[in-house]
Amino acid sequence: MEEALHKRGIPDSRLEAEVLLRHALRYDRARFYASLHEPVSAESLDLALRFTERRSNREPLAYITAHREFYGIDFNVGPGALIPRQETELLVDQALEFANERPDDIQIADVGSGSGAIAVAVAANLPSAHVYAIDCSPDALKIASINCRNHGVSDRITLLEGDLLTPLPKPVDLIVSNPPYIASHLLPALAPEVQREPKLALDGGKKGLEVISCLLRQASSSLNAGGRLIVEISPEQAQAVRDMTQKQFPTAHITAKSDLTGLARCVVVDTN
Repeated sequence: MEEALHKRGIPDSRLEAEVLLRHALRYDRARFYASLHEPVSAESLDLALRFTERRSNREPLAYITAHREFYGIDFNVGPGALIPRQETELLVDQALEFANERPDDIQIADVGSGSGAIAVAVAANLPSAHVYAIDCSPDALKIASINCRNHGVSDRITLLEGDLLTPLPKPVDLIVSNPPYIASHLLPALAPEVQREPKLALDGGKKGLEVISCLLRQASSSLNAGGRLIVEISPEQAQAVRDMTQKQFPTAHITAKSDLTGLARCVVVDTN
């Protein structure tokens, strides 16, 4: 398995081979290493080889296992939604930092919710908050619904289908979003695995800023006074997004926050 993945240029082929075999066996890591000397059934081996073939064809590992960890939470994932990334955890950090200084009944909108990773992570850490999880993709909302149920937050997350903030029933205290921000002409150069994810969740238009621009316009009338807007960006977009934001929120305090690698990963807007 490892050799087959390596030949197809899969990074970390040894680790991925282990993950695929464990998935076929339905073993966690501890049980897997405790059973290294036990025989593998023909059925499990056949399943592992089929998983390997799928991965060799550059299907994302998370789509094969149907799981991805985000903010310490195990999420169900599938081809209908973007796979949660570690760098997006910064948005959750910023959301919780703001919310923990607000009243318990804070109202939050997660725009472009996808699998519901941000919405669920925020709701799981804020027992009294209510989150509107918005996405224009019915397939993504189905996955988000599963994750809401799996983590016991369905009663505090309202799933809404629609374009950006359009379906939001009322202004909220906090808006957080990981919108499409990759420039259209860059999409063909993305890794084959990324190109298997929904284009709708990746394509930010000509310069990667079209969706962000629209979100900023809508957000100016969708935030309560003293609210916060958090938007994930590509690092090279930081100044452009700050300039765009300043036009929509001329009196707001605007900062770019960096991820663990030191790269600007989100723009935070604190309104007056």
